[in-house]
Amino acid sequence: MSECHVVRESLPLLLAESLDPASRETAHRHIETCAACGEEWLSFKDTWQILGALPAVAVPARARERFLDEVMPRQQAVVVPFHRRPVVRWVAQAAGVVLVAGAAYFTGHRAAPLRLFSQPATVAALRPLVGAQPVYSIAETRVLPATAVSPNIEGRPDIQHVQFVDADPSDGQIGVAFDLTSHVTVTGSPTDKSMVRLLSYVLQNEEKTSPARSQAIDWVRQTYSQPQYANTEIAQALAGILRNEQREGVRIRAVDTLQKLPARVTSNGEVTRDALIDALKNDPNPSVRIKAVEALSKMAGSGQALDAEAVDSLRQKVAQGDENLYVRVKAAEALSKIHQQ
Repeated sequence: MSECHVVRESLPLLLAESLDPASRETAHRHIETCAACGEEWLSFKDTWQILGALPAVAVPARARERFLDEVMPRQQAVVVPFHRRPVVRWVAQAAGVVLVAGAAYFTGHRAAPLRLFSQPATVAALRPLVGAQPVYSIAETRVLPATAVSPNIEGRPDIQHVQFVDADPSDGQIGVAFDLTSHVTVTGSPTDKSMVRLLSYVLQNEEKTSPARSQAIDWVRQTYSQPQYANTEIAQALAGILRNEQREGVRIRAVDTLQKLPARVTSNGEVTRDALIDALKNDPNPSVRIKAVEALSKMAGSGQALDAEAVDSLRQKVAQGDENLYVRVKAAEALSKIHQQ
């Protein structure tokens, strides 16, 4: 079975957000590189929008009675009336997409076209009614068919490293490869998955982003230290900085932000907790170690149980004679909070 066939079979589930994460990622990657499947996906989304915008129509009495006669036991005396629920429109949209997709298939294979709402039952017939809203995908590289690119070039985008590609001179196709610099503004709630994923990438990939990582950490702290925006993925990104960053000032900012995040976020993430323990044991800067102790102490003070490794690390710091005195005091305070629980 070809990859295109598998992806097209899964498009209704992809549209209804019913695929598992791995299958969803595979489907989206294929759609970005396959012009035919990309066109099919846009058609599905157009149809979904159209069906969602259609006015609600009451079920005709004759059709309802016929349906009940066929599916309900004839001896049942009481018939429960139909009541509209919010889920009905979603189910109707999903059923409509499957119906239109199936109709499009049979239209291409039969002489007499199947009709829906007095129009040929093909997605192309419905497409002009609603403009597609493409999903903007942030990717390092992608291959696009010319038909998927607008002929209007807006502003003055910076196009560099242009290469002309013609892998097969006999197929009537050419290619232009280039690097594109453009300005993009993404807006949304701090809890949107796309926003969280974008900020996590910015935090962890300074060599490809600007401004400085320390400034990005400050922006993240202003928002994600608020309880309603707490997010484990942001905490894990900061933990990665704490483990891998060479500059002491940036590590201090990262661990300071971690200890300002809601305790339920940092304590629930094993990656985060391990990074704090590692910083407490091994970071050469006492300011980083102090912040790590404060973060662990905050976990203990909030009622979160620290694991045996974290408790043992705090005890070692209290007893370590050559450790910074303030680090030892803070470690002792954290242990006292644990013993009081």
